[in-house]
Amino acid sequence: MKTQTLRLLALLLVSLMLMTGALVSCTVDPTNPYQTNPETTPETDPETDPETDPETDPQYETITIAEALALCGEPGNITTERYYIRATVKSIKNAQYGQMVIEDATGTIEVYGTYSADGSLTYPELDYQPVKGDEVLLHCILQNYNGTKEVKNARLIEYVNNQGSIDVSDYTAATVAEAREAEAGANLKVKGVVARITFANGMKPNGFILVDSTSSIYVYDMDAAQRVQIGNTVEVAGTKDYWILDSEKESAEKFGYTGCNQLTSVTLVSNDKGNTAFDTSWITETTVKELIETPVTEDVTTQIYKVTALVKKVQGSGFVNYYFYDLDGETGAYTYTQCNGGDFAWLDAFDGKICTVYLTALNAKSAASSCFFRLLPVAVYDEQFQFDLADTAKHVVQYYGVGQFLESYTGDPAVELIPSVSSTLLGFEGAALTYSSSNEDVVYFTETDGKTVFHCGDAGTATVTVTASYNGSSYSETVEILVESNEEVDSITVADAILAPIDTTVTVKGIVGPSVVNKDGFYLFGEDGSVIAVLVNSTDELAGLEIGHEIVITGMRERYIKDDSYETHGQTSIVKATIVANYYGNHEYSTEKFITDSTVEAFYDLDETVDYSTTVYVLTVRIERTGNNFSTNYALYSTTSNTYISLYCSGAGQYDPLLKQFVGQTVTLEIAPCNWNNKDHWKGCVLAVRTEDGKVYNQLNFDAN
Repeated sequence: MKTQTLRLLALLLVSLMLMTGALVSCTVDPTNPYQTNPETTPETDPETDPETDPETDPQYETITIAEALALCGEPGNITTERYYIRATVKSIKNAQYGQMVIEDATGTIEVYGTYSADGSLTYPELDYQPVKGDEVLLHCILQNYNGTKEVKNARLIEYVNNQGSIDVSDYTAATVAEAREAEAGANLKVKGVVARITFANGMKPNGFILVDSTSSIYVYDMDAAQRVQIGNTVEVAGTKDYWILDSEKESAEKFGYTGCNQLTSVTLVSNDKGNTAFDTSWITETTVKELIETPVTEDVTTQIYKVTALVKKVQGSGFVNYYFYDLDGETGAYTYTQCNGGDFAWLDAFDGKICTVYLTALNAKSAASSCFFRLLPVAVYDEQFQFDLADTAKHVVQYYGVGQFLESYTGDPAVELIPSVSSTLLGFEGAALTYSSSNEDVVYFTETDGKTVFHCGDAGTATVTVTASYNGSSYSETVEILVESNEEVDSITVADAILAPIDTTVTVKGIVGPSVVNKDGFYLFGEDGSVIAVLVNSTDELAGLEIGHEIVITGMRERYIKDDSYETHGQTSIVKATIVANYYGNHEYSTEKFITDSTVEAFYDLDETVDYSTTVYVLTVRIERTGNNFSTNYALYSTTSNTYISLYCSGAGQYDPLLKQFVGQTVTLEIAPCNWNNKDHWKGCVLAVRTEDGKVYNQLNFDAN
């Protein structure tokens, strides 16, 4: 009662001052556009009046956070009285609800829900939403919710914007298109509509796509992203940047990727809080195939394209991937998420539908062997798509016909070609494909048992015409093919490569074996059964490559290990490999040196300091899929004990195409010991499962192409 009486007296005192002319001054910083609710203080003499202290503030009787924590009490307790707390915002946890963490000299406490001073407006509706570093005065309830002490239903009474004011004259006004072309480091002021918000781990807004009538660009700033909604028309002042993850810069430079086109260090100059649809008049229409095949050297990141795409939801263990496929239902990629797919739950309504999608490449993932775009859907519309059957022939040629050929060959591939195409997705059946060559000495086709087989002969060039026919109409495109001389390349054997000095360049001939897992590469076999792991310089090297091809590669003979201080042997391998020649064929790799008389127990006990990475074991095991929502793998159990071998992989999904069909069964498989990450034990890489009908091969990196 005493506290409430003091508050009433304070309010009466303020009212009396206003009525009697004792005016209250409102100091507004003209360079700070966010100070829509400035602090109000009575006129004072700064030379004689002491600084305002929350403990002696005549208008508000505040408590410290330590006192607030004590008042929260035991689990289940909630106060009936509201308290004033003056503190600093440490972090924003959820901008939708105004969930934040505040701190003062006595501790920290979480705020669950922030509203206007009268409680009528939610956090997103406030004229100014406090962000990290701001000082706030909250009028709130305190509670202990299941053991968590927190502020509940906090009403924002006052705030001090500590983000710092800017001089907008230091920023050059620009359209979004002009901002995209600006040099890194330029200070720009740009206006547009918020088209899509991105989220960091924990569903924390960390940026947004800004669109005007000229183009689109990404705005990366967590504080600004916390304070906008899709449809808001905003003006931002920020610095132009081309972002690449520090650990990926070397790889990005190798592939010519210049970075994500974006604005950073952003100040939100204005926000109309409206709900305006972004302008699509400038957006180019393309296909998913063309977008993902755009060279990373082209500056297309954060620029929106309009595509027609099949949206597909794929549930994983503890995550969800959302894919955007082209009209072949196969060519595509999944959207980039930092929230295990939770930030794209809005796509569930479009699962399995062919939709109009406004899509952008948000950034590119750069690794030693590849650099590829990561997609972000900006908007999706279900417009009840119906495929025009008059486009069937063109679709079949572009998506199935011409893609069967490479630009050059060094031998005779003897590849069986696709004779016809049907699509349940698009509603057509039996579109026929035919092929012809302008120079049959160089490129020719044979017909055997109703199958069309593609061959290369003499060195030279030829033009192949691919024609599709459907329902009385036809469409053709041509492919220029170079057949290079297939003279033998000087090379060494796989066995010699294994013995070659570390850090030397080797040129090796062998047979392509099954895939390496969690790396871009494959096992290469010699005629005598010797085997070595090969990591390619680029995934482009895998194009057209198949298990059983005879090839010549050039690469660096390496002991793959973090550094020489490790006592583990690491992985004997050939890295940064390129294909010098491909003589094709369908050769069986030799199993002559495979170890066939070992056990799971013996494999498990292999000495990690000795090189076993160039050996292959044939083991009989029981296969089980293991893990939880966060980590999965396969365990290869002994048939006589609980000893098991775990596999080197990023997750069980990499092995699902090969092993899932055998879960719970006892099978015989071919497995190579591997140690790519300096562990104190060997893990396994399964090459193949032996069945009564033959071998089921690990096709992971070949299927990806």
